[in-house]
Formats: sequence, structure tokens, C-alpha cells
Amino acid sequence: MDSVDLLICGLQARRPEERRRAVVKLGAVAADEPKAVHALLNALADSDGEVRHHAGEGLRSAGPAAGKVMPILIKAFGTGERHVRIVAAHAFKKIGPAAAKAVPALVEGLADPDAEIRRVAAAALAGVGPAAHKAVPALTRLVSDADIDVRWTACHALGAIGPKAAKAVSALTKAADDDHPDVREVARLAIRQVQPKG
Repeated sequence: MDSVDLLICGLQARRPEERRRAVVKLGAVAADEPKAVHALLNALADSDGEVRHHAGEGLRSAGPAAGKVMPILIKAFGTGERHVRIVAAHAFKKIGPAAAKAVPALVEGLADPDAEIRRVAAAALAGVGPAAHKAVPALTRLVSDADIDVRWTACHALGAIGPKAAKAVSALTKAADDDHPDVREVARLAIRQVQPKG
């Protein structure tokens, strides 16, 4: 049994502090160890909040290596508990363009009644970048969301998608007059990013 297997066994410990130590160490090696990534996914369902948090951080740090478990992450985002959905969205953001398969699930998340789910879905789409272009119509609607953080993140995501989000210029122009200065600033930046060069 190698050290990764021992750490995975540590996730079954009765004491939460032992599981926390194991999950932190697994997160440190997840980029190079596929079985560590799977163990971190399982740890998202741990009864201890700190273990769940560290599992999410480990998945985020695994980056593209976590792309191998995309189907599990997509399912977790679509049907998991709120905290699991948030962690899955953070993982998609960290995985980046390799998380393009998650775009349909993230688009559904943009219509969630929970503002935080809408926000993290938009943030994940920003991480995916131009490969998230199919989310442009849904993100465009969120530019006028009631929640300031959601509006900001939707504008940021459209900017990250770039010229493939050119159809959002009209909505972004309206957002450039938003009541909140941060939204105005990110909308103006996004307009520059989505306009085709030349």
C-alpha cells in the first residue's frame, strides 16, 4: 500500500481532524494522482465541513487533472447539496477550458433561484472562457440580475468569453450605467473584451 492509499484510508477515520489531515495531503498530490482526485470527490460528501472545504480546494488545485472526473463533477453540480454544488463550480473554474463539457449544467445553474449558485455558475463559465460561448444568452440575461455579485460575475464571464460574446454588447452597454460602480467598471472592460479586434 503506497502513501496515497494510506491517505485515502485516512479519509475513513472516525475523528474529523484525522480526515482533515488526510484530505489536505491528498489535495497536495491530486494533480499527479488520479486516485487522489477520486478520493477528493468522495470527500465532498463528508459530514465535516472542513473536510468538504479542503476536498474542494484540493480539486481546485488539481486543475486539468480533475478534468478526468468531469462526469462526476457535473452530476455533483446538477444534483448535489448546495455546498457540494458550490465546490463543483469552483472546481470547474479551476479546471478551465477543459471543463467545457460542464457548460450545459452551468447554464442551468444560471437560472437557479439561489443567487450564490447563479454567481458560482457564472464564475465557472468565466474560467472556461471562449469554450463557454453557448452560455452567452443566459449570461446576458444575468447582466440585469437583482443581485449585484451576480451582475458583476455575469459581466466578467462575458468578457472572459471574448469576441464570441459580441451579441452581449447591448446588455453590457446598459450595465455600464449600473447603480453599482464595480458593475459599471467590469461591464466597460467586458465591452472592450467582446468587441472583435480590428
